[in-house]
Amino acid sequence: MLPRQQRDSIKRNSFVQENCWNKAYLIVPPTGKYIREERCQTPIDQLHTVALRPPMDLLYMAASLEQVGVECQIKDYPAQDLSWEDLKNDLLEFQPNALILSITTPSLDEDMKAATLAKEIDAAIITISKGAHFLHLDQTALQQYPQLDLVMRGEYEETIKELAAGTNWSEISGITYRNGAEIIRNTNRGYIQDIDTIPFPARHLIDNALYVRPDTGELQTTIVTSRGCPFPCIFCLAPAVSGAKSRNRSPQNVVVELRDCIDHHGIRNFLFRSDLFTANKKWVLDLCKTIQQEKLGITWSCNSRVDTVNEEMLREMKAAGCWLVSFGVESGDPGMLEKMRKQVKFENIEPAVRLCRRVGIKSSVYFLIGLPWENRETFENTKRFAVRLNPDFIEYFYSYPFYGTEFYAEAVKERLLQDGELPKEAYNLPAIATKYLSKEELMPLRREALRAFYLRPGYILKTLARTRSPKMLKNYIIYGLRQLYDLIR
Repeated sequence: MLPRQQRDSIKRNSFVQENCWNKAYLIVPPTGKYIREERCQTPIDQLHTVALRPPMDLLYMAASLEQVGVECQIKDYPAQDLSWEDLKNDLLEFQPNALILSITTPSLDEDMKAATLAKEIDAAIITISKGAHFLHLDQTALQQYPQLDLVMRGEYEETIKELAAGTNWSEISGITYRNGAEIIRNTNRGYIQDIDTIPFPARHLIDNALYVRPDTGELQTTIVTSRGCPFPCIFCLAPAVSGAKSRNRSPQNVVVELRDCIDHHGIRNFLFRSDLFTANKKWVLDLCKTIQQEKLGITWSCNSRVDTVNEEMLREMKAAGCWLVSFGVESGDPGMLEKMRKQVKFENIEPAVRLCRRVGIKSSVYFLIGLPWENRETFENTKRFAVRLNPDFIEYFYSYPFYGTEFYAEAVKERLLQDGELPKEAYNLPAIATKYLSKEELMPLRREALRAFYLRPGYILKTLARTRSPKMLKNYIIYGLRQLYDLIR
């Protein structure tokens, strides 16, 4: 908490007058390695199947800011193993008009130290944050963190340009801000319908070598191919963040960005990030055919539901360079799937993984532990099912109750969580108890389930046998040793 004198000074400050920016500093604060992608806020240190990704939100905002003449710098402090002292020195050297923070809900308290530091250096620096957290808790955050001037809600590319251009804050949709002692919440901003109009991410502002494909060690970046998901899973932020309608970029627009990554950054490995990549079969087929026609020579991975793929689609994806599909299966218990409103038929899960195996695409499957109805029986069903399913990779996450989701409301209703409470544990540690299992009882389950899958001799031999090069073999061994250490310690 800031000293009272400094808090009062900040409250008297008003930035709503029309002032254009010259410089913006966009950062991932030095508060740990997370996937900071609105719907996905995963701490990755103990999750070895999840690779560090570039901060796409900051790259997109910087690209938009450069369109209106703002000089931008981006720094991912955790990725570069940099400290708070490094941040202090960078702020003193760059002297930005605005500091823009990428945050997660679990790390929010720590992330806000960056705003405190900026105000200590220069109270005139406008401190801004974005993240799914602020869709519902925007006013609460500004009340709790007086060092924060403004938060952005929803899609941010147009919002950030209007802020930088000096538009009066009262006229900008999608922001909540303080004006003196008052906190003002403007109207929501609509979704960008034609996402081809969004400028390509400002990859020239980051060290792309920080982000690699985990099995080969080669450069890898993220390509956002669509936004929005029509499915109502109770734990997921996607419909609130991006809408219930899938908005796809044109295949030609995606391919131009891929070509830019190849020609200007030497990147040929990609994560195609979508709320649901395979939502539109025709679009997937068109994209894959366009990639093949352009002879890009790339490899890529994507996500999917088990009921939105078929053999024709997967074969075209394979021909276009797809090497891995990640499925959010979530549970091996049909009753749990029904309660979480997954809207998937249990009998569709195994055929999807078999299809991947048939066409030569690796499969990665995600499971959740710890929704309110989880008990020992439902967990055992999932653990057994994962072994039977036998994908190439799995990961177990403890479910996190994001404010505004049905999961959060259910947790409050069942008195597993107090209204307004925001757990700091996320994904690799249980955030809350269930109706039947305490947090202490949940704690060993993730490790138990991972051991049951990864420590099978047959799985280990199969994994080593499919390596294509000495470098890949080395990376698999390193990965395996790290996984083994975490599983047996």
